[in-house]
Amino acid sequence: MNDTTRTPRLVRAAAVLALALVGPTALAACSTTPTSPSTGHAAASVGAEWGDCMRTAGFPVEDPSDDQVRSGAVTSPAGVDAERFTEASGKCASDLGITGADSAQKDKWKRQYAAVDSCVREQYPDAPEQEPGVINYGDYPRAQEPEFQDTLSSCLSEHAPDTQQLGR
Repeated sequence: MNDTTRTPRLVRAAAVLALALVGPTALAACSTTPTSPSTGHAAASVGAEWGDCMRTAGFPVEDPSDDQVRSGAVTSPAGVDAERFTEASGKCASDLGITGADSAQKDKWKRQYAAVDSCVREQYPDAPEQEPGVINYGDYPRAQEPEFQDTLSSCLSEHAPDTQQLGR
């Protein structure tokens, strides 16, 4: 979350959006629906409250946007125990009234991200094949290239139109 360039953030955002709602290692909170009206949350945003909760749990995070928390588009910082982060993140989200995505929604995302991967690999056949439900080209050397970013953005728009792209 400390990246200062747009390109790595977009790659991470795509990975986050795929992983956050399907894979447990990047899961933060996965839904857009509060379970009950929020009381006592008027003074601080959901993102700020989630950030405070996670820092209290011992994670060096910046405050995400409210939409990032509600959609589950929040990743663990590098070098932290992903399982511990996921558990703490889920608890923080739950405490804020954020609920998880159901299995039908997760299956839909898996299909969408498989199509995104196929689309990207048409233009970049050397790109690493993605695991089901995952979009993470962060270790792919060409992921930093503006042309790759444009391809990824186009593929996401075409095959996963409900995916929110961050940092773009």
